[in-house]
Amino acid sequence: MSRRWLNVTERCSQCNFPIERKEGHFVGAVGMNTIVTFGIILFTMIGGLIVTAGAPLPVVGLSIITGIVGVTFSVFFYPISKTLWSAIDLLIVPLEAGEVDPRFDPTVSLDPADDGLSTN
Repeated sequence: MSRRWLNVTERCSQCNFPIERKEGHFVGAVGMNTIVTFGIILFTMIGGLIVTAGAPLPVVGLSIITGIVGVTFSVFFYPISKTLWSAIDLLIVPLEAGEVDPRFDPTVSLDPADDGLSTN
C-alpha cells in the first residue's frame, strides 16, 4: 500500500479501498506508532541498564543509543502503523456502499441472475 517507504497510496491498488477513510483517520496510527516506539525505547533503556549493571551508569552513551533506536524505529514503523490502523478501522467501521471494487465487497452479489431474494 506504499509507493515508497514514507509515501502511502490513497487507495489500495487491488480493491480500491481508501486508505484514509475520513478526515483525521490517522490520529490512531500516530498514537499506535507513538505507543509502540515508547515501548521499544523502554526496552532499550532497560536492556542498557542490564548490560551495564555494576558499572558506572553511561548516561550519555545510553541516551544516544536510545535516541537513535527511537527515531529509527518510529520511521520504520510508520507505514506499518498506518496499514494496521486501516485494518483496525475496517474491523470497527464496516464498508460503506461503493468504498471498494464490487468484486471485493462481500455484501455485493456479482451474479446477474441473483435478485437478492434467495436465502441460500
